[in-house]
Amino acid sequence: MILKEKAPSNTASVRLAAGNKQEYDVAFYLRRAYRDSERVMVLNDIRITHEGERAQIDHLIVYTYGFIIVESKSIRGQVIVNSEGEWIRSYNNKWSGMPSPIKQAELQLKLLQQFLYANTDDIIGKFLGIQQGLAGRRYDVFCAISSDSIIDRTNAPKDVAGKLIKSEFITDALDKAMNFRKFYQVAKKVLDTRPAFNFDELRGICNFILAHQTGAEKKSLDETPFKIPEDYLSVEPPSISARCDSNTHFMSCRHCGNDQSLTTHSGRYGYYVKCPKCAGNTALKSPCATCNSTSTSVKKRNDVFSLHCDSCYSATRLDFN
Repeated sequence: MILKEKAPSNTASVRLAAGNKQEYDVAFYLRRAYRDSERVMVLNDIRITHEGERAQIDHLIVYTYGFIIVESKSIRGQVIVNSEGEWIRSYNNKWSGMPSPIKQAELQLKLLQQFLYANTDDIIGKFLGIQQGLAGRRYDVFCAISSDSIIDRTNAPKDVAGKLIKSEFITDALDKAMNFRKFYQVAKKVLDTRPAFNFDELRGICNFILAHQTGAEKKSLDETPFKIPEDYLSVEPPSISARCDSNTHFMSCRHCGNDQSLTTHSGRYGYYVKCPKCAGNTALKSPCATCNSTSTSVKKRNDVFSLHCDSCYSATRLDFN
C-alpha cells in the first residue's frame, strides 16, 4: 500500500529539480509494485526528528519483517566506488569526491531505529501484542540511482555494490531483500523464524510515524484516509527520451575550466561559448553523455540550447551559468 506520496515541490534550481524528478521516478516504480499489497507499506518523503537530530527519508518501506530505506540519487555522468566504499564522480569533465548516499541512508536508518526504540512502549501499547516488540526486525538500505548514470562497481565492497540499484530495478532488489516465502516453500516445511507484523500492526506503525513527522505534514491514516487519484495511477513511467530531455549539462571553458558568464556564439563550425577570462572558445557539440556516440548535433530553440544524439535519441540541455 502507498500510504504517503512524495510531496509536490517547485524549485528554480536545476539540481534540486533533477533530485525531485528522481524521487518521483522511484516513487512511481514503488507504487506500481506495492499499491495493492497488504504486506508492504510505502511512505515517501518522510521527515523525523529525534533528540535534536533530523532525517529526511526519500522512501521508507515498512513490511512484514522490518524496515527498508531507499535513498534516491540523481547522478549525471560517471561514478566510481572504490574498495573503501568512497564515491568519486565526473562533472564537467572533472573528477571529484562526493558523499556516499549509502552512508547517508545508513545514518537515516540509525535515527529511525533510535526513534522507534525510544517510542516502543507507545507503539506496543497502541498497536502491537504485548509480547511482540520491535526486536529481531530486518533493517536495510538501498540507493536508487538515475537510470542514465554510469557506475563503476568493479572495486566496490560487495555489501556496498549490492545496494546500488538503477531506478527501474529497485523493486526487484526490494523483493529479494524482503524474501517473502512462497506457498510451495512452506509446504516443504522451510521454516521462517523471522518475527512478523500483521496488517493492522503495519498500519499502526506507519500511522505512528506519520503522526510524528516534523514540518507541516502530520496526518494520521485514520483521520485522513489516503486515496490515490485515478489519473495519477494511469501515468506511465517516463520514457528514456523524456528523462534525457530534462537532463542538463553545465558547460565550462575547456581551456581554463571557468563556468561563469560564458557567452554563446555561432561560427563556421557551429555553436560555441566564449570564456570572458581566457577568451578561449569551447564547442557545444560533444559526444553523447548517455551512449558516448559522436553522432550528435546542437539545436537552438529561443534561447535554449540542447545536444541531441542520433544514436540513442537522447537530448541534453546545455547550461552556461
